[in-house]
Amino acid sequence: MKQSINFESIAKEFLESLGVVVIIDTESRIIYMTEKYAELFDIPKPYPIGGKLYEFVPNEALSAVIRTGKESVEEFFEYEGRTMVINRLLIRKDDQVLGGVAFTSTGSRLTLKQLESKMSFLNKQVQFYRDNYFENTGTKYNIDQIITQDDELKSLIDFTKRAARTRSAILIYGESGTGKELFAHSIHNLSQRAKMPFVILNCAAIPDSLLESELFGYAEGAFTGALKGGKKGKIEQADGGTLLLDEINSMPIQLQAKLLRVVQEKEIQVIGGNNKEIDVRFVFTTNQDLAEMVKEGKFRDDLYYRINVVELRIPPLRQRKGDIPILVNHFIVKLNEELGAHITGIEKKAMDLLESYQWPGNIRELENMIERAFNYANSGELSMEDFERLRLKIIITENKQENSFTLRAAREEAEKLAVLRALKQTKGNKKKAADLLEIDRSILYDKIKKYNMR
Repeated sequence: MKQSINFESIAKEFLESLGVVVIIDTESRIIYMTEKYAELFDIPKPYPIGGKLYEFVPNEALSAVIRTGKESVEEFFEYEGRTMVINRLLIRKDDQVLGGVAFTSTGSRLTLKQLESKMSFLNKQVQFYRDNYFENTGTKYNIDQIITQDDELKSLIDFTKRAARTRSAILIYGESGTGKELFAHSIHNLSQRAKMPFVILNCAAIPDSLLESELFGYAEGAFTGALKGGKKGKIEQADGGTLLLDEINSMPIQLQAKLLRVVQEKEIQVIGGNNKEIDVRFVFTTNQDLAEMVKEGKFRDDLYYRINVVELRIPPLRQRKGDIPILVNHFIVKLNEELGAHITGIEKKAMDLLESYQWPGNIRELENMIERAFNYANSGELSMEDFERLRLKIIITENKQENSFTLRAAREEAEKLAVLRALKQTKGNKKKAADLLEIDRSILYDKIKKYNMR
């Protein structure tokens, strides 16, 4: 006699063999769940068939799949330290959605290479936080800290936000003090690598003889004096994240060839060690025109074309003088907090003086000049006398341009500014001012008359 086939029993055995499985209808009511699913989420027997799935598994995503119609295949799913590959699919009859099923993959279509890539990235994140090496890692600035009313700079900021989301190398041009590093930090913060290392290497600050080992690292015993266990180079420290190579124009040309290989092949040769694959997003800064350096034979053309994928050119302060007032007010607030001062603002004549200067050192020089003025001022508004050094710089510059600069003129200007400062510090008390200047009071009166001071 033929035995009858129990299809319901076979279906149940099949579902149980899949492992973690749950089936719900369009109202998120549980139709079926396997023992392994119940065990994973600590759902006791009798299983809540007919109950809403989200009441027992608060963060379940299967209901969202039914609502949106967007299935997910072979995604990583983590729960209480366990990592699984899970599928969430719709159950259809003709064109009608009847419900959804979530189940773990037993024969994943993900290739070994894809799985290795995913797990490698996760491992890099874990290693980064475990090591907690914060020397030259982590950013200090973000794009919102760029203070400007200038249309050209605003457009550059908008472009930077878009470029940051890509994997392309970025080359930042700008004179000293324009804020190149601020842009570089912002690029990392705006990228998908924001939670990974941000490492900085200033190519101009390290002797040529040490730059290669700083960049590529070395293995134990690679040379006399090498640290036990070797040392990771900056490129390897930045693996998974971003490496800022500051002042790339200062890199020796013989080392540029090795850097080119890293940028092209995504691989480094550790000194005295093996090759290592790396995943780094490069950002470069320069205060010189690399195209001109290529023409002069001071920079490799092949490296130049590799790193100049996305180009950002930061305008100097002299080209956006409308930003000077807002920058000055920003620095006054900042320095009041840092120095415990009580400066309330700046006199119009002093602001006019600041706006008349060309600022070859850009924003860094402006901040330095404001801080210097803070040390001369007591309280209230910053005045012309607080910027005596700047006034002297402007006069010397003007005299040089007119080709009529003399030592006598410079001495007289310095003398005048010193008298003005002494009178301000003593609140007009001429006896105290003369004592401060270490001159006789009669000589002070002569100086006041000579320079038409009232």
